[in-house]
Amino acid sequence: MTDVSKEQVLERLRTVRGPDMDGNIVDLGLVSDVFISDGKAYFSITVPAERARELDPMRAAAERVVKDIPGITAAMVALTADKRAAAGPAAARAPAPPPPG
Repeated sequence: MTDVSKEQVLERLRTVRGPDMDGNIVDLGLVSDVFISDGKAYFSITVPAERARELDPMRAAAERVVKDIPGITAAMVALTADKRAAAGPAAARAPAPPPPG
C-alpha cells in the first residue's frame, strides 16, 4: 500500500470550491487537522455554524475527492463551526459588560 501524504490530500482538496463558490477550501484556509493513518484520511472543514447544514454537500464533495486518491480507503470529514462567525447571534444574548467607572 502506498503512503499518502498530507500534501496529496490538500492538493486534491484544492478542487473543492469554497462555501460561496469563490476559491477553494484549502486556499481559503478552511481545512485543518489533516491526519492520515492506515489508508484513512481525517480532516476538518471550518464553516460558519449557522451554515453547517447548508454546506454539508461541500463536506461530502471533499470526502469524495479524497477517497478517490489511490491508497486512501476511507475519509472522515468533520464540519467544524467557526466560532467567530457564530459570535454574532451569541453576543446578542450575552449580558452587557458593566459600564466603565
